[in-house]
Amino acid sequence: MVATKDYKGMMLFAFENGKAAKVPLEAYATKTNRKKLTAAYSDKSPLAGVLWLEGDKEVLFTASSGRMLLVHTGALSLKTTRSTQGVAVMKLKKGHRLFCVDAYKEGGFAKPQRYRTRTLPALGALASNEDKTDEQLSLL
Repeated sequence: MVATKDYKGMMLFAFENGKAAKVPLEAYATKTNRKKLTAAYSDKSPLAGVLWLEGDKEVLFTASSGRMLLVHTGALSLKTTRSTQGVAVMKLKKGHRLFCVDAYKEGGFAKPQRYRTRTLPALGALASNEDKTDEQLSLL
């Protein structure tokens, strides 16, 4: 949920099928007082994540296969309709889905260039040994 009075910024919707939609908040401005907002985003694929962005920045897409992709939101075209299906951002192998989307924090990866791409849609890259954050727990 985003609380706003001036409708500045944009919403980024990421769907499990690897598509993403960037919608300006002005598209949600209404002339009448409604009790319930309908068709806030496309329902053709389940939602994997939602981000509110003030401006364009880098976003990290993570698939269930472990692949990650860094995308600058400036590469995504702005859609004026709220119920847009979005554009393909991540190619997914059979049986996998887009797992989550997060804003990228600088310094999150040792070599962030490894996860960037020049063209969309892209497959993404598996996490390198330097970037893996999951550590095995020990009993002692």
